[in-house]
Amino acid sequence: MSINLLDEKIMTKKRFNIAVETVVSEKKLSYLDAINFVIEKRGMDYSNIKKLLSDSLKQKVEEEARSLNLLRAKGGNKLPI
Repeated sequence: MSINLLDEKIMTKKRFNIAVETVVSEKKLSYLDAINFVIEKRGMDYSNIKKLLSDSLKQKVEEEARSLNLLRAKGGNKLPI
């Protein structure tokens, strides 16, 4: 794992996203777990994470949350007419 990336003083959007993708690939964690891992490892505040997520990472987290039934499916659950 890129230890230097987690030890950087300033965590930019790009560094955060690369760190999360690295954790996912190297530790075989889900995106939600990888984000949590990076936050805990750096001692970051969870309220600042929204600013650090790229659009592609947001989409991956959203898809993962939908597959775990943490979010409703797009369009809601409707019966066919």
